[in-house]
Amino acid sequence: MRQTACILGKETEVRPGSHPRPLRGYKRGVQKTVLSKIGRFIEDRELIRPGDKVMAGISGGPDSVCLLFALQSLRERFGFELVAIHVNHGLRGAEAEEDQRFVEKLCREWEIPLSCVRCQVRERAEREKLTLEEAGRICRYEAFRTEAGKWGCNRIAVGHHGDDQAETMLFHLFRGTGLRGLAGMEPERDGLIRPLLCVERREILSWLSEEGLSWRLDSSNEEDLYTRNRIRHGILALAREQINERAVGHMMETAKELSELERYLKEETGKALTQCVQRKEQGVLILEASFQKLDPLLAGRVIRGCLAETGGLKDVERKHVELVRELFGRQTGRYLNLPGGRKAVRVYEGVYLEAGKPEPEAGRQEVCFSLKIPGTCRAGGSIWVFSLEKRQKDQLIPQKTYTKWFDYDKIENYPEIRRRRPGDYLEINQAHERKKLKAYLIDQKVPARERGELLMLADGSHIIWVPGMRISEGYKVTEDTRQILKVQIYGGEEDGREGPSNDSGGRGRCEDSGAGKEDQ
Repeated sequence: MRQTACILGKETEVRPGSHPRPLRGYKRGVQKTVLSKIGRFIEDRELIRPGDKVMAGISGGPDSVCLLFALQSLRERFGFELVAIHVNHGLRGAEAEEDQRFVEKLCREWEIPLSCVRCQVRERAEREKLTLEEAGRICRYEAFRTEAGKWGCNRIAVGHHGDDQAETMLFHLFRGTGLRGLAGMEPERDGLIRPLLCVERREILSWLSEEGLSWRLDSSNEEDLYTRNRIRHGILALAREQINERAVGHMMETAKELSELERYLKEETGKALTQCVQRKEQGVLILEASFQKLDPLLAGRVIRGCLAETGGLKDVERKHVELVRELFGRQTGRYLNLPGGRKAVRVYEGVYLEAGKPEPEAGRQEVCFSLKIPGTCRAGGSIWVFSLEKRQKDQLIPQKTYTKWFDYDKIENYPEIRRRRPGDYLEINQAHERKKLKAYLIDQKVPARERGELLMLADGSHIIWVPGMRISEGYKVTEDTRQILKVQIYGGEEDGREGPSNDSGGRGRCEDSGAGKEDQ
């Protein structure tokens, strides 16, 4: 991926809180209805707050033009800065070049700063054995995260709308999913926002036509080579025509309810895990007395949670959850083998889930990723974004799980992302007392099988950060800090969706299963 020299909108300085000339038709009927929906959705879900800096992905298609138009119109109301990004995939030749020129002209007229990035999607797909759709999605989100870091944007807006939500729900349902997958895409996740999830595609097209705005059409969106296009042009079209004209709207409402239900069940599952699961050195013990009192729905989620703890959910299917549940009715000593080299054993107290045996340290392949600061690194299925900033007076450091701030001047070597090595340690208090990394991970009850697979940020043998757990005391920002290293982790797959992850397995993908062609 390389960035072209295309930074537009500089002729008119855009300052925080400034607003270019009013856009046409602000008070007109269709625009007022659609814009009020989007504005209310942003407000209700707190997608944008005063002082935010938003980078909007724009391909030139109707969805992304609608996104940019809506954000431009709402900028003064919510008090945020707006920047645009266009990613040229290099797949459609002259058509793609026309798309870029269209976006450049649009952003120049609306006085919105624009960054254009050119990617070699076909080469990446061949190199990493991906489909063009997968490779394009990975390249897009890498470009979004990288450019957002360079521009200082804390929000990335993409143009997924209600029809995309319906497609995602059906796609997950047909492929096989649970409640989380049926809930579709979330309006906000780790700084990625979807302000158009509250409107349907036909509302978008009607609004743009009413405003006299033009857009570009991606010819590949009309081909039925991709599964999502077949769902869009076939199943959803038939549902609207022959079952219910409001089919997509009803699915949008259902997705919202399912998302709320999933959040509630997640909380209840956490309580159940605390009540009936004991962590052991090599696995977890599900206590029969407490487990049998659970509602069947929660019981299945507890088993799934335990399987996730003892080796992840790769290749785990519903049948495996049911087999573990049935083991409670078997005699002591009975066992079954599970994906990932795991074993479930019926014991006197309940069922013991034993983690797969870790590979010997000597035989484990060394993994280490070189970094560029500032810059982006793809490591273990996640995207790590590094940026530098000067410490401001009275600056408060937020407490976030997958975004951390470090005193850059205290880092002695050039930091690296890697797995653990003999001699690694952390500083555990302000007195600079050290603790061996292995001892720390044991104290945190990290299964032995997982310890050797964790990826962490290191300064020589001094571990700067174990993602999802803690940072070393020695690198914390203080009043004396002059330069801050900000590190953000995005990616991994969590129910097929983009999210933060410290997944450190082999090659992963930073993608969002709901990301179609109109998300840039």
